[in-house]
Amino acid sequence: MNAFLPLVLMWGLTTTTAHAAGPLKGLPVKQDTSTLRYASDLVGTDAPKRLYAARVLRRRVRTAWRLAVRDGTDMHVLEARQTLSEFDSLIAPRCIRQLDVPATLRPCAQILGLLETRSALPFLKDQRERADGWITRRIIGKAIGRIEAAQ
Repeated sequence: MNAFLPLVLMWGLTTTTAHAAGPLKGLPVKQDTSTLRYASDLVGTDAPKRLYAARVLRRRVRTAWRLAVRDGTDMHVLEARQTLSEFDSLIAPRCIRQLDVPATLRPCAQILGLLETRSALPFLKDQRERADGWITRRIIGKAIGRIEAAQ
């Protein structure tokens, strides 16, 4: 035990420790993570930003949908239903336009299915007929099934 004491002391003197200083201060621009920004990126010209925005929006819609389908009048459930209503007016029209873009087809189809957007039904059916792979057809078919079941 005593043989290790000098090694421990030596290790303690030679190592440097870093302490978390908190968030970075003085950044020139605050990062915008709003839904409106991602909705704008969804129809933008930058392909990687479009795909990232579609994935972020799909995650947000799925999270709100999971809360909204619960029974009850809990505040979280009511807020989730309101959020889905906002998503339906903000994101659904943009997702319908993005169904022609192969990279955003799957996430947008899933978003439209979760939002149960009736106006997207003819566009989704058209895309299911033109879809290349069976996975894409299955995702679009599931979205169509959700929309038709909600009618």
